[in-house]
Amino acid sequence: MDRCVILATSLAVFLSGGDWLISLFLQGEGDPLEAAAMLEHGLAYLRIMLWGLLPFILSQAYGSTLREAGETVLPMAASIVAVVTNLCLNYVLIFGKLGFPELGVAGAAIATVISRYVELMIIAVYTHRNTARFGFMVGLYRSLRVPRSLVLSIFNKGMPLLINEILWSIGISTLTQIFSTYGLNVVGALNISNTVTNLFNVVFISMGSAVAVMVGQALGASDMSRAKEYSWKLIFFSVCTCFVVGAILIAIAPVIPHIYNTTEDVRKLAAHFMKVSAVYMPFIAVCHCSYFTIRSGGKTLITLIFDSAYTWGVIVPVAYLVARYTDFNIFIAYPVCYLPDVLKSVIGVYIIKKGRWAQNIVAKQQPV
Repeated sequence: MDRCVILATSLAVFLSGGDWLISLFLQGEGDPLEAAAMLEHGLAYLRIMLWGLLPFILSQAYGSTLREAGETVLPMAASIVAVVTNLCLNYVLIFGKLGFPELGVAGAAIATVISRYVELMIIAVYTHRNTARFGFMVGLYRSLRVPRSLVLSIFNKGMPLLINEILWSIGISTLTQIFSTYGLNVVGALNISNTVTNLFNVVFISMGSAVAVMVGQALGASDMSRAKEYSWKLIFFSVCTCFVVGAILIAIAPVIPHIYNTTEDVRKLAAHFMKVSAVYMPFIAVCHCSYFTIRSGGKTLITLIFDSAYTWGVIVPVAYLVARYTDFNIFIAYPVCYLPDVLKSVIGVYIIKKGRWAQNIVAKQQPV
């Protein structure tokens, strides 16, 4: 239900104001002709990507349901196939290989949309063909009617999460827009850095999913001590893994940007952004695992405050003040703007240590 709301809202926003939204990220110093070209390419990319929203939302719904039921291999396998499909089609469609036309930016968007349909087909087909194993899928689309009691339960527990996801996403976009005011070179460098860094972020993202599954199941069994033990162990493991992965990212950061056809300034910026992201990765891992731990206990209001309220109340204002009222260049401003994540990780550890998040929301509905 919440994903339907997100889909409808996203389509309305992007269709009515896509050019304005993209223009917000092109206000820094740079060649006006280059900015106009980036706007045109961005609009072309956006219009095609809208066709991938529905399969993306459905695959996320299937995947999250399966993970929380203890099935983690199928969503992972579908995601891997989707990534490989996207990579292969990017090469073919962007550069016009194997007899296909050279589509450039449009080719990248088409590849992404196709990969999302592939991911959805793998998850949906396998799940519905194995209803004996996934009994909760039986009669899934038989009726669109949702019992009133369930609607109220979803609204009470799910609405804060929906609001949180929307506000957090807008907050991250706002943060990127603030960085873009440092120049068009920063926009290109951020695109490279985010693309590469997201591959390494899979480590703590997967740990968040593990927290949701393992801690959630322990809470569902009313085994609070086991839930707390799992939470601490997963946080520790995530942090240790991020130290290793972050070190690898720092080592390859100066090399990776050279595979892109761009200027040397953009390459240096991208390498710097990747190194900064690697340094902060253990702290973000703590924040991510803490978020899923709190959410597993049904403390959705605390989740909203910890995540999106902190983003808008601390991180975004700090970034705005640094960009607007200091003389820091982007090399200094970027790491300074992410310093609040260190404090957020400390707050997360404090909340987990207090233990008030540990409750069985299935057996007993408690107020948030």
